[in-house]
Amino acid sequence: MSALKQAAAGQMPLGAFGTGNIVKLDGGKRLRLDDKVDFFPLTQRWESVDGAHNGSGVSQMLAFLKAERERAGSPVHPPAPLKSDWIVVCKYCKRRAELHLGAEVYPARHDLADRTFWVCWPCNAWVGCHGDSHKPLGELADEPLRNARMAAHAAFDPVWKDGLLGREAAYEWLAQALAISRHRCHIGMMELDDCLRVSSVVYERFGVLGQS
Repeated sequence: MSALKQAAAGQMPLGAFGTGNIVKLDGGKRLRLDDKVDFFPLTQRWESVDGAHNGSGVSQMLAFLKAERERAGSPVHPPAPLKSDWIVVCKYCKRRAELHLGAEVYPARHDLADRTFWVCWPCNAWVGCHGDSHKPLGELADEPLRNARMAAHAAFDPVWKDGLLGREAAYEWLAQALAISRHRCHIGMMELDDCLRVSSVVYERFGVLGQS
């Protein structure tokens, strides 16, 4: 396990393995990559076809596949970035992020194929863009932070989408509940601790939402 975690620092995106090396099985519930790994998107679990390796999370799986490719003498190369006048910096390594299409970041998500993302492949960190622009929705996030932000949105968004509060009023309330300024109260800008607090404060006032 520790070897996989160490290898994750130099991992490449799922899209870099090529669409021909990603096969959908069981109606898309299982993805087979490089004929070596079965990945289950719903649970984020993966296991090698020979049963010798398994784990949880895209980062760990990609690290394993990258190592397998290098051992076979066919290393993975990252896709070419799109051109942009924007300069976006990865908060983890301070290097410039690259602009990529969603097809390279989420190859199994056809609904995101034409969306753009700012990506730092070595840090396994990315963030989407506003609409058709190159403006990032927030700061780049690694896998734990992406998961926490998604959970925060899932807990908070029903507050205004279901009409319990107006959208602006909901964000004003959330800022007060988290004791942060309204200017800072954007889930796409939050760090891990604040994201975890979002679910807690929403539950304390409204209970579990969005379960219908």
